[in-house]
Parts: sequence; C-alpha cells; structure tokens
Amino acid sequence: MGTIVAAASEPQRSMLVILCETGMRVGELKHLDWDDIDYQHEVILIREKPGWKPKTGDERAVPMNAAMRAVLDRLPRKAKWVFTAPPTKKYPKGDHQMSERRLLEYLKRVLKRLGLRGHLHTFRHSFISNALTNGIPEAIVRQWVGHVDPEILKHYTHVLDQTSQAARRRLDEANQTQAAQSGKEATDESSDGGSDQAQIKHNEGGPPNGDSAK
Repeated sequence: MGTIVAAASEPQRSMLVILCETGMRVGELKHLDWDDIDYQHEVILIREKPGWKPKTGDERAVPMNAAMRAVLDRLPRKAKWVFTAPPTKKYPKGDHQMSERRLLEYLKRVLKRLGLRGHLHTFRHSFISNALTNGIPEAIVRQWVGHVDPEILKHYTHVLDQTSQAARRRLDEANQTQAAQSGKEATDESSDGGSDQAQIKHNEGGPPNGDSAK
C-alpha cells in the first residue's frame, strides 16, 4: 500500500493515506466531517449522518496515529466535509463531498502505471490483514474496522496461520542450529580437557591412565 500512496498526488494521496491507516470504507471516508475528528481523544469517529449511516450500522471510533494526524493538519477547512471535490460550475467553492467514483478512477490510473491490481476496498483488506499478522487481537481489529464478513476474516486467519507456521519453522531451525553449535563447542572443550589432563599426568611423571608405575 505504501508504494501506491507514494505514487499518488494530492488531493487523492491524503484520501488514500486515511484509507490505508484506518481500514475504513470509502463511503465512510466520503461522509467524514470535521466534527468527527476528535483531537482531544485522538480518534476519528465513524457515525451516522442525516440521510446516511455506516454499512451494517458500524458506528465506532478509530484511533488516530501520526500519519493520519499529519494529513488532517494540512487539509484546508473550507467546508464541513473533511474531503471535498474540486470546484465545478455547480459547486464553484469546491465545498461538496469527494466522489467515490472519481477516486476509484484515479486509483486505477495509478495502479496501471505501477503495473498493479487492486480496488479501493483493497486498502481495507490490507489494513485488516496487516493488523492481524502483527498480533492485534481479532476483537480489537473489529473495533477499528467494524463488521467484517466471516468468509473474509476466515481468509485473513488462513494467511495468519500460514505466517505463524512459517515463523515457527524459522524458530525451530534457529534453535536446532544453536543446539548443534552448543554441542560442538561442548565436545571440543571435552576433547581439549582430556588432552590437558593427560599432559598434566605426563608432566607429573605418571602414566596417562593414572596407574602407578610398576
């Protein structure tokens, strides 16, 4: 996702950063207004608006990180909406909501330039997958992103299981290598010790096996 964001330009880049860092749906991004940005508690509120509500009623608070704060701090506040569309004849002030369709069209151009495939919803999938593979409990991820289709979550869990198994194999291999190295060092030390004991006996005038001379 970082490659895609880096290849984008403003104002779309800011929109993609928020999608990337929150896992929110593009419709939720479209309906963000400045009252939803709670700087005191450092969260972004996803909540119902007149004529619109989040899918499956997923009202929630998403923790704000430094990347999100940086984006929000530099955005102009020319309308109640956080993200607005460019000025048009109908909206000469450019104070109307951003267009999901136009953002998708822009993303497709960026992806084509990069030789990648994806969709706006890919940012949500990536956020969830990244959170789970980095050890964030499923319950917390659900708090952040709202409802997740069980089949999608099953896919993420499968990916997590594969990652976990691969990590376990790496750990086992590292432990085996360390154990083998420790065994070799112990053998070398034992061998050196035996030679030293024999030398000591020889220097004392006795036979190496410790028996008295007859």
